[in-house]
Amino acid sequence: MNTKLNAELNTKIINTLRILSVDMVQKSNSGHPGMPLGCAPMMFVLWCRIMAFDPSCPLLKSRDRFILSNGHGCALLYSMLYLLGYNYSIDDLKKFRQLCSITPGHPEINAALGIEVSTGPLGQGIANGVGMAISSKKLGLKNHIYVMCGDGCLMEGVSYESASFAGHLKLNNLIILYDDNGITIDGKTDITFTENTRERFKAMHWNVLEVSNGDTDIEDIYEKLLLAKKSLDKPSILFVKTTIGYGCVNAGKSSVHGAPLGTIATEQLKEYFHFNKEEHFFVDEEVQEYFINFKKEKGRGREENVKISIENDIEYVVNEIKYFKNCDNPYATRDSSHIILNKIAKLLPNIIVGSADLAESNKTMIANSMIDATNFNGKYLNYGVREHAMASIANGISTYGIIPVVSTFLVFITYCLAPIRMAGLSKHKVIYVLTHDSIFLGEDGPTHQPIESLTVLRSIPNVLTIRPCDTTEMSGAYQIALQYNGPTALILSRQVLPNVYTSCMDKMKKGAYTVYESKSTPLINPISNKKNKNLDLILVATGSEVSLAIEVSNSTLFENKNIRVVSMPCCELYDLQTDEYKEIILPKNVTKISIEAGATLGWYKYVNYTYGIDCFGESGKMNDLKDHFGFTVEKVCAFIEKLSI
Repeated sequence: MNTKLNAELNTKIINTLRILSVDMVQKSNSGHPGMPLGCAPMMFVLWCRIMAFDPSCPLLKSRDRFILSNGHGCALLYSMLYLLGYNYSIDDLKKFRQLCSITPGHPEINAALGIEVSTGPLGQGIANGVGMAISSKKLGLKNHIYVMCGDGCLMEGVSYESASFAGHLKLNNLIILYDDNGITIDGKTDITFTENTRERFKAMHWNVLEVSNGDTDIEDIYEKLLLAKKSLDKPSILFVKTTIGYGCVNAGKSSVHGAPLGTIATEQLKEYFHFNKEEHFFVDEEVQEYFINFKKEKGRGREENVKISIENDIEYVVNEIKYFKNCDNPYATRDSSHIILNKIAKLLPNIIVGSADLAESNKTMIANSMIDATNFNGKYLNYGVREHAMASIANGISTYGIIPVVSTFLVFITYCLAPIRMAGLSKHKVIYVLTHDSIFLGEDGPTHQPIESLTVLRSIPNVLTIRPCDTTEMSGAYQIALQYNGPTALILSRQVLPNVYTSCMDKMKKGAYTVYESKSTPLINPISNKKNKNLDLILVATGSEVSLAIEVSNSTLFENKNIRVVSMPCCELYDLQTDEYKEIILPKNVTKISIEAGATLGWYKYVNYTYGIDCFGESGKMNDLKDHFGFTVEKVCAFIEKLSI
């Protein structure tokens, strides 16, 4: 296919992209016109002369991937995809930023429409690109990952972490196009950003290329991208000098970044680019004809002989990891997780397990299966001390159908919240192994003892947060995580937990179930239609507090009472159950108390009273901490006794 066009048609296509983008922002009276005006030449060269893809078959496994990390400029991407023949119409462009449109205000994942990942929080797209490049290497593909970013993306810390890691892994299939316009919302970047960014990337083992005139010199952009594609052992970044708002009256100023140009300025812009100022969403016939032929030629030239390694057989693996049922040996749930995870890693061809330099503590190491710059066939990836990048990279890894398992201490999710939130939004299938789940980790003290972390995770839509109480529930937790098409956080203990012999990996899949009832009342089948008669109290607990709740129910204080203990490892799954099931497990007419070694905020949705920790922890021995914070049978009983239930 001859992709080198005459200069006049080049200019007409680029300016069509510019004007379509401005019309979108103007019609919606919302958006960011500055970046599309500056980046249209890059977008044109990349999609029309460099990338391998087919709009008629957008899910080709061998396709190159594009990520718009500076997602606020998405009007340009939608305009490009529309012209290329993806499934967008002019009406879709006119509905930019409108409710339920396929052209939202920042890109939202839909690979069939050319949107590989959701972007918007700056810098995330760079880390997603690193993850995609890793997956591509692991699967033996020969494609490239292209990321467009701006100054703000490179200011964000996640870009430092992920770029450092990409250089370390020699990801030569990763290419960043940096919109180097020197402007952010608050003004020129030199008010905050004066480092030598080129030298920074060179120090991180990147191939650094420059385009001095990104506004008009498309041949230079093209030649530099060809050089980047030829890199043998380094990722590449193109510093493309552009003018934000190119062609408009406020070009080069921050005022053009994030607001419509206005009617008069839009008309002036159209005149500058030789467009009819009275026409809106106009595409010249010559441009239309070019893209019709472009799409046909892309389809004719398509080759898809890519052999992806055997896809993950999830159901087979789920059946294979049920062996922990009725296990006699007590484990810390991080230890039982280690045994199960290693078995999963042997059974799944497409999995990448990793930790933020805490593998020995998280118990996530996969023996003799290390991924490094010379070998991507392994299944374990050491991310180094890069929690934020790790979680963001995992989102990119997941887009190839590989399951990323990433791990750190539970308290450090505060470094990971942006990518965890994006995983929930996009339903990325990521498994987070979060250990050291409470104050009971001991002497490291309040900086490492999570209090609010469970509540924060439970507040994020589409994220399953599971805190298993023993080895049986640990096995069930992995089964749930493998079968769920979205992110799952596994919350695991450092300390050994006793096995609860009535725990059940099948019942826990409903999120909560009756795990024990005191001797005065026979155990009621929670999925039967039996009425809850003569119950005096229900204790609802998770993780390490389930066995404590059972001990409390058997104390002399309640020897004449009928006490039920409910294990609720996953609030989100319980919320999905029928009202009938919920009434069986937690009947409205029975007093309910939650017991969990963490913040009580979220528990009032389920119980009348809460028993938890609403302050920071302390440094000390585990047993001293249990006594100090009241997580003993005697102190829980004293609390209940004061309630005069």
